[in-house]
Amino acid sequence: MRRRAFLIGSSALLAACGSPAPQREIEGELLSTWEPTPHPVVRKMLEMAQLRPGELLYDLGSGDGRIVIAAAEEFRAQALGFEIDRDLAHLSQKAIRSKRLSRLARVVPEDLMSADFSKPDVVACYLTPEGLAKVTPKLEAEMRPGTRLVAYKFPIPGWTPVQTETMKDPDPNIPLHEIFLYHR
Repeated sequence: MRRRAFLIGSSALLAACGSPAPQREIEGELLSTWEPTPHPVVRKMLEMAQLRPGELLYDLGSGDGRIVIAAAEEFRAQALGFEIDRDLAHLSQKAIRSKRLSRLARVVPEDLMSADFSKPDVVACYLTPEGLAKVTPKLEAEMRPGTRLVAYKFPIPGWTPVQTETMKDPDPNIPLHEIFLYHR
Protein backbone atom coordinates (compact mmCIF):
# COMPACT_ATOMS: atom_id res chain seq x y z
CA MET A 1 0.00 0.00 0.00
CA ARG A 2 1.27 3.43 -0.86
CA ARG A 3 0.84 4.98 2.60
CA ARG A 4 2.52 2.08 4.37
CA ALA A 5 5.34 2.07 1.81
CA PHE A 6 5.84 5.81 2.25
CA LEU A 7 6.03 5.49 6.02
CA ILE A 8 8.54 2.65 5.81
CA GLY A 9 10.51 4.41 3.07
CA SER A 10 10.70 7.73 4.93
CA SER A 11 11.77 5.95 8.11
CA ALA A 12 14.58 4.18 6.24
CA LEU A 13 15.70 7.44 4.65
CA LEU A 14 15.80 9.25 7.99
CA ALA A 15 17.67 6.35 9.61
CA ALA A 16 20.25 6.44 6.81
CA CYS A 17 20.74 10.16 7.45
CA GLY A 18 21.21 9.56 11.17
CA SER A 19 17.82 11.03 12.16
CA PRO A 20 15.37 9.12 14.33
CA ALA A 21 12.43 7.62 12.44
CA PRO A 22 9.05 9.29 13.07
CA GLN A 23 6.50 7.21 14.92
CA ARG A 24 3.03 7.13 13.34
CA GLU A 25 0.15 5.83 15.38
CA ILE A 26 -1.88 3.52 13.19
CA GLU A 27 -3.83 0.91 15.10
CA GLY A 28 -5.70 -1.62 13.02
CA GLU A 29 -5.43 -2.69 9.42
CA LEU A 30 -5.10 -0.20 6.57
CA LEU A 31 -7.91 -0.86 4.10
CA SER A 32 -6.86 1.86 1.72
CA THR A 33 -4.06 4.22 0.85
CA TRP A 34 -4.68 7.93 1.20
CA GLU A 35 -5.09 9.56 -2.15
CA PRO A 36 -7.23 12.71 -2.04
CA THR A 37 -10.50 12.47 -3.94
CA PRO A 38 -10.84 15.43 -6.32
CA HIS A 39 -13.39 17.99 -5.12
CA PRO A 40 -15.66 17.64 -8.19
CA VAL A 41 -15.80 13.88 -7.51
CA VAL A 42 -16.65 14.49 -3.83
CA ARG A 43 -19.53 16.74 -4.84
CA LYS A 44 -20.80 14.22 -7.42
CA MET A 45 -20.64 11.41 -4.84
CA LEU A 46 -22.78 13.37 -2.38
CA GLU A 47 -25.21 14.45 -5.11
CA MET A 48 -25.59 10.84 -6.31
CA ALA A 49 -26.31 9.73 -2.74
CA GLN A 50 -28.95 12.49 -2.54
CA LEU A 51 -27.57 13.56 0.83
CA ARG A 52 -30.08 15.78 2.61
CA PRO A 53 -29.74 18.28 5.47
CA GLY A 54 -29.78 16.59 8.86
CA GLU A 55 -28.95 13.12 7.53
CA LEU A 56 -25.98 11.22 8.94
CA LEU A 57 -23.09 10.38 6.62
CA TYR A 58 -20.17 8.09 7.46
CA ASP A 59 -16.95 8.44 5.47
CA LEU A 60 -14.81 5.30 5.67
CA GLY A 61 -11.12 6.10 5.58
CA SER A 62 -11.78 9.83 5.55
CA GLY A 63 -8.21 10.97 4.86
CA ASP A 64 -8.05 14.76 5.06
CA GLY A 65 -11.79 15.01 5.77
CA ARG A 66 -12.85 16.53 2.47
CA ILE A 67 -16.00 14.37 2.12
CA VAL A 68 -16.98 15.01 5.75
CA ILE A 69 -16.41 18.75 5.32
CA ALA A 70 -18.35 18.93 2.02
CA ALA A 71 -21.26 16.96 3.53
CA ALA A 72 -21.50 19.41 6.42
CA GLU A 73 -20.66 22.63 4.58
CA GLU A 74 -22.54 22.16 1.31
CA PHE A 75 -25.31 19.71 2.26
CA ARG A 76 -25.81 20.63 5.96
CA ALA A 77 -25.66 16.95 6.90
CA GLN A 78 -24.19 15.43 10.05
CA ALA A 79 -20.92 13.79 9.00
CA LEU A 80 -18.58 11.41 10.78
CA GLY A 81 -15.29 10.25 9.30
CA PHE A 82 -13.28 7.23 10.38
CA GLU A 83 -9.55 7.65 9.78
CA ILE A 84 -7.04 5.17 11.16
CA ASP A 85 -4.08 7.54 10.67
CA ARG A 86 -4.10 9.77 13.76
CA ASP A 87 -2.15 12.54 11.98
CA LEU A 88 -4.72 12.74 9.17
CA ALA A 89 -7.59 12.61 11.68
CA HIS A 90 -5.99 15.49 13.61
CA LEU A 91 -5.53 17.55 10.42
CA SER A 92 -9.16 16.87 9.48
CA GLN A 93 -10.41 18.03 12.87
CA LYS A 94 -8.30 21.18 12.57
CA ALA A 95 -9.85 21.93 9.15
CA ILE A 96 -13.34 21.27 10.54
CA ARG A 97 -12.75 23.70 13.42
CA SER A 98 -11.30 26.35 11.08
CA LYS A 99 -14.49 26.18 8.98
CA ARG A 100 -16.64 26.31 12.14
CA LEU A 101 -18.33 23.00 11.28
CA SER A 102 -17.80 21.20 14.60
CA ARG A 103 -21.56 21.02 15.24
CA LEU A 104 -22.02 19.02 12.04
CA ALA A 105 -18.73 17.29 11.28
CA ARG A 106 -16.18 15.16 13.08
CA VAL A 107 -13.36 12.78 12.17
CA VAL A 108 -12.37 10.15 14.71
CA PRO A 109 -8.99 8.40 14.76
CA GLU A 110 -10.52 4.93 14.65
CA ASP A 111 -10.48 1.82 12.53
CA LEU A 112 -13.58 1.90 10.31
CA MET A 113 -14.24 -1.71 11.30
CA SER A 114 -15.27 -0.37 14.73
CA ALA A 115 -18.12 1.67 13.18
CA ASP A 116 -21.77 0.81 13.82
CA PHE A 117 -23.22 0.75 10.31
CA SER A 118 -26.82 0.66 11.52
CA LYS A 119 -26.71 4.42 12.16
CA PRO A 120 -25.86 6.32 8.94
CA ASP A 121 -28.24 7.29 6.17
CA VAL A 122 -25.34 7.46 3.71
CA VAL A 123 -21.96 5.73 3.67
CA ALA A 124 -19.15 7.08 1.47
CA CYS A 125 -15.95 5.22 0.77
CA TYR A 126 -12.82 5.12 -1.32
CA LEU A 127 -11.23 1.82 -0.34
CA THR A 128 -9.09 -0.67 -2.21
CA PRO A 129 -10.79 -3.79 -3.60
CA GLU A 130 -9.17 -5.74 -0.74
CA GLY A 131 -10.46 -3.23 1.81
CA LEU A 132 -13.95 -3.36 0.32
CA ALA A 133 -13.90 -7.17 0.46
CA LYS A 134 -13.07 -7.00 4.19
CA VAL A 135 -15.71 -4.42 5.11
CA THR A 136 -18.52 -5.77 2.88
CA PRO A 137 -19.69 -8.54 5.28
CA LYS A 138 -19.94 -5.98 8.10
CA LEU A 139 -21.88 -3.58 5.86
CA GLU A 140 -24.25 -6.38 4.81
CA ALA A 141 -24.84 -7.44 8.41
CA GLU A 142 -25.36 -3.96 9.87
CA MET A 143 -26.66 -1.51 7.27
CA ARG A 144 -30.38 -0.91 7.60
CA PRO A 145 -32.75 -0.92 4.63
CA GLY A 146 -32.80 2.39 2.79
CA THR A 147 -29.16 3.24 3.52
CA ARG A 148 -27.30 4.59 0.50
CA LEU A 149 -23.67 3.74 -0.12
CA VAL A 150 -21.52 5.62 -2.60
CA ALA A 151 -18.11 4.22 -3.55
CA TYR A 152 -15.35 5.88 -5.52
CA LYS A 153 -13.06 4.04 -7.97
CA PHE A 154 -13.92 0.46 -7.01
CA PRO A 155 -17.31 -1.31 -6.90
CA ILE A 156 -18.54 -3.21 -3.85
CA PRO A 157 -17.87 -6.93 -4.47
CA GLY A 158 -21.08 -8.87 -5.06
CA TRP A 159 -23.34 -5.79 -5.03
CA THR A 160 -25.16 -4.33 -8.04
CA PRO A 161 -25.05 -0.54 -8.26
CA VAL A 162 -28.29 1.35 -8.89
CA GLN A 163 -26.29 4.08 -10.63
CA THR A 164 -22.78 4.41 -12.02
CA GLU A 165 -21.18 7.68 -13.10
CA THR A 166 -17.96 8.21 -14.97
CA MET A 167 -16.21 11.57 -14.85
CA LYS A 168 -13.36 12.59 -17.11
CA ASP A 169 -10.45 14.36 -15.43
CA PRO A 170 -9.04 17.53 -17.00
CA ASP A 171 -5.60 15.91 -16.73
CA PRO A 172 -5.28 13.40 -19.62
CA ASN A 173 -2.80 11.35 -17.54
CA ILE A 174 -5.43 10.60 -14.88
CA PRO A 175 -7.81 7.72 -15.57
CA LEU A 176 -11.57 8.18 -15.52
CA HIS A 177 -13.24 8.70 -12.16
CA GLU A 178 -15.87 6.02 -11.50
CA ILE A 179 -18.54 6.39 -8.83
CA PHE A 180 -20.94 3.62 -7.78
CA LEU A 181 -24.20 4.15 -5.89
CA TYR A 182 -25.91 1.35 -3.97
CA HIS A 183 -29.17 1.18 -2.02
CA ARG A 184 -29.51 -1.31 0.79
